[in-house]
Amino acid sequence: MGDFRGARMSVREALRDFRWLEYRPFLWIMVIEVLFLFFALNLGTAWGMAGAGWLLKTIGAGALHYPASYLVLTIAQSRLEWALFTLLGSFLIPLSLVRIEAPMAGFSPTGPDSVRRARRAYLPTFIAQILNIVLVILWQLLLQVGPSRWIHFFVGGIIGDTLTLGVGILIAFLISALFIYVPIRGVDSGGSIKNALLGGIQEGIRYLGPTLFIVLVFIWPTLIFLAPVQLRPALLVTRFRPELIAILLLIATVLNSFVNYLIYSAAARLHWLGKRREG
Repeated sequence: MGDFRGARMSVREALRDFRWLEYRPFLWIMVIEVLFLFFALNLGTAWGMAGAGWLLKTIGAGALHYPASYLVLTIAQSRLEWALFTLLGSFLIPLSLVRIEAPMAGFSPTGPDSVRRARRAYLPTFIAQILNIVLVILWQLLLQVGPSRWIHFFVGGIIGDTLTLGVGILIAFLISALFIYVPIRGVDSGGSIKNALLGGIQEGIRYLGPTLFIVLVFIWPTLIFLAPVQLRPALLVTRFRPELIAILLLIATVLNSFVNYLIYSAAARLHWLGKRREG
């Protein structure tokens, strides 16, 4: 129960101590995602095709045509997000964490030491991101051949789809929670990749319940806007306007940027609270 009390305290502190300087690395990732959605809304132009068409084309040639492009836009957006968080986020997430820790540790959040600490956390964070993506993809494949069929055997229609989506998201969150402490330990590990990666995963297992609590506290606004896109994209395209999918994804992307920052901020505070207790 002490870990859950610490998680609640960490959530309150993350909200209370929000600072734009600390959030800014997540903002850079969000800007790229927003630009991609803007390009995807303008596939009829040369610059729109150059900005988003290349990624949509990886899904299939039909993905470049209206309104089919909106039906697969969620998949393309997810692929872009995974790539950004792996390639750029492996540095930007530790940089944000260093800036969060700086006022408490007594060093400059924008000095060269901050950049060095973020840089040394890149490799373990990169490996953790790859492992996270692989496990989530494997879980999504398993979901379709197992739990999804079982759920729809007993409950069909929109309720079955909603339950399947909920189970899929919950397990994906549990998987991600296993790796969330890798960059946190990476900025504190003194350059030890083993300590950051293996120690971070061990910490993720130890704090799995409290970390899932932190994630669920912050993530629900994003899920509200993503649920219609995930559950009934064809309905949005045929009954409303295809562009509504891009608008919902845009809102979710902006929200998710702040959510990711707050999750890492709260998890870092839970980590530092545990260190003080052990010390």
